Amino acid sequence: MSAEAMQAAAGFVQQLAGDLNRGDLELPMFPDSVVRIQRAFGVEEVDIDEIVRIISSDPAIVARVLQLSNSAAIRGAVEITEVRQAVIRMGNKLVQSSVVAFALRQAEKSAELSEESRTVLKSIWEESVELAARCYVIAKHYTRLNADEALLTGLLSVLGRLYIFSKSQEFGTIDYSELEPILADWHPAISKAIAESWDMSEELVNALETQLETNPPLQESASLAEVLCAARLILQHSLSGDPLDAQEYPLLQRLCIATHDDGSGMLDDHAAAIDEIRQGLRG
Repeated sequence: MSAEAMQAAAGFVQQLAGDLNRGDLELPMFPDSVVRIQRAFGVEEVDIDEIVRIISSDPAIVARVLQLSNSAAIRGAVEITEVRQAVIRMGNKLVQSSVVAFALRQAEKSAELSEESRTVLKSIWEESVELAARCYVIAKHYTRLNADEALLTGLLSVLGRLYIFSKSQEFGTIDYSELEPILADWHPAISKAIAESWDMSEELVNALETQLETNPPLQESASLAEVLCAARLILQHSLSGDPLDAQEYPLLQRLCIATHDDGSGMLDDHAAAIDEIRQGLRG
């Protein structure tokens, strides 16, 4: 890294620290309606009329919510054509997830970005979908957790990466490839801070903070943190092609995803379910 790039990177880290300390972590790539929807769900008594009003104010989000409510993953016997019906059918967590997935997808497709930037954002988007699908399946089949909240956790896990990328655009002397060490150090804390500002549950926030751990603290029962960490482990090994040795990860044995002796083919039995959720989120 050149001296100029090192100086820019140091300034960038200083700005991230300042943003984190001030709680100033707005995502410029997210429409205001998306943030408003997340916060509306964060109150103690959710007002469905308010949720419907906010969703209805953005035609693109209306289309996305209706599309997901009628997708193969969750559709019912009757096609949904109204926002209120979609919200009721999907439930709070799935509505939140559909809106986050929409925002991530729109960021990746922005025509104002360079081809290189779109490639980076596409990788962030794809990671969120893959983690969300695996979180859902793990929660549903290996825990008693709410699978819809696990799906939302997987989607939100990339918020820190998205924030760091968007801020890096203000530092023209920083090459994104040089941000990897910064991403590793900062993105869980930033993901956590954004989720806190959206009034997400404490368990979800904790999962985002500890998402890079390979053996998160053991709880009395399975937690969202364990689900997200397990999903990330399995995805990373799947992408690398390296076999996953279950003996190295007590987490996978605690969740009964793998036995002590056999860590091969994890979640292969649920490949169809993972693909169905993947396709539903991609739209």
